Amino acid sequence: MTALLATKAAAQPGPGGTSDPDRMIQISDCHSIIEVLRRIKHGGPEWAHRNVNICFPGPSNAWTSVYSLQGTSDPYFDFMYTRNEPPQEALSAQLGKYPQCTVIDWSPGRLACIKAQDVGIETLAEIIRDVAEAAWDERITVVYASYEEMGRA
Repeated sequence: MTALLATKAAAQPGPGGTSDPDRMIQISDCHSIIEVLRRIKHGGPEWAHRNVNICFPGPSNAWTSVYSLQGTSDPYFDFMYTRNEPPQEALSAQLGKYPQCTVIDWSPGRLACIKAQDVGIETLAEIIRDVAEAAWDERITVVYASYEEMGRA
């Protein structure tokens, strides 16, 4: 799992990361986290094969990646995590507020991954917003989203 997260982190926009903008497709008319999650959840079967990046414009230029929400009760997301202390410590208030959340893995100064068991998209949107605001010390007001098609087996 750590290797997967490290590979994912290297492909993300942000400090030290790279991204292939030619492969990213802007998601129009989605300017809030809940709008993006609704598009993923209810947009059709093609969304099962897309990695969705949500960018939070602001001083940190932060991001999160949301994975398929179709057919799963345990969604998970990666997010930019620039701290060196474990997210379980830095985000203890948010993790206490959402006991259904578990930190799956993290890479100091790079990213963290959280699983949210048995939550709906409204709650998932709240979790992502609360975690993002705590991790980056910024208020989230607007987002930009894009996706990349993933290969199919």
